[in-house]
Amino acid sequence: MDKNGRIQTIDRTLMVLNCFSEYQTEMRLSEIAEEIGLNKSTVHGILNTLKYHGLISQDEESHKYRLGLRLVELGSRAANSLNVIQIAGPKIRKLCREIEETVHLGTLDGDEMVYIDKIESWQSMRIASSIGARLPAYGTGMGKAIMAFLNEEELMQTIPDVFRPFTSNTIMNMEDLLEELEKIKGNGYAIDNEEYSVGLKCVAAPIFDHEGKVKYSISVSGPGVRMSEGKMDKIILLVKETCIDISEKMGYKGDFRGVRSW
Repeated sequence: MDKNGRIQTIDRTLMVLNCFSEYQTEMRLSEIAEEIGLNKSTVHGILNTLKYHGLISQDEESHKYRLGLRLVELGSRAANSLNVIQIAGPKIRKLCREIEETVHLGTLDGDEMVYIDKIESWQSMRIASSIGARLPAYGTGMGKAIMAFLNEEELMQTIPDVFRPFTSNTIMNMEDLLEELEKIKGNGYAIDNEEYSVGLKCVAAPIFDHEGKVKYSISVSGPGVRMSEGKMDKIILLVKETCIDISEKMGYKGDFRGVRSW
C-alpha cells in the first residue's frame, strides 16, 4: 500500500482491464504486458486470477484474452444502483435558482408522464403540481422530449388511441405529433406552448442513460406572462446544459453533438 492508501496489485489489475476497449477487444499476453509495462509473469498471474473470477475470458484456439461476462453483470448492477433523483436533485435546484421558475423531473409510464421530483418556484404566481402527478405525454413538453428519442415500437406505446383537446393548442393527430417530435429530436428540446393548460408554458429536454436511452426528462414551467422570448431562450440553453450534465453522470458516453444543436 502506498502513501495514498492504494494497493499496487489492484492498481495493476485495473491497468490490465483498462487495456481493452471497443477498438481492442482481444489481446495476447505479450501485448498486454508491453502496453502496461509489466513483465509477462506478473501479467499472467493477474490474468489467471481475473479468469477465475469471470472478469477475463480466453479463447482456446488463439489464446487471446478478452473481457469476461462477469463484468457485464457488475456493470448492470452499477447502472441499476444509480438513483436519478439523487443525481438530478442538485442540478434541478441550481436550475430553479437561476431561472426562478418551477422545475420538474419526470419519467414516462405508458402514455403518461409522471413527476418524480419537483423544485418549486418561490414566486407568488407559480405552477400547481405535485410529485406523483400524471399527465398525458403527448400534451406535455416533458413527454414529447422523451417520445422524440424512442424507437418506433416504443413510441407507438406512448400514443393514445384518442387525442384529447386539453386546450386549443393541444396536438390532435398523429401526423402533427410526428412532425413535432422530429423537430424536437433535431433541436434537443421540447416546448409546451399552453398545450395542456391555458397560461402555462414550459421547456423540456431529455436525459440519456448509460445505454443511450431516454427514460427521464426535465422541464421548466412558468406562467405565460413571465415567459418572454428572451427568457425562453435562456431557459432552453440552461435546461439542455442541465440535462447533458445529468446524462453524463448517469453514464451516457455518447456525443451530444450528434443531436443537432447540442
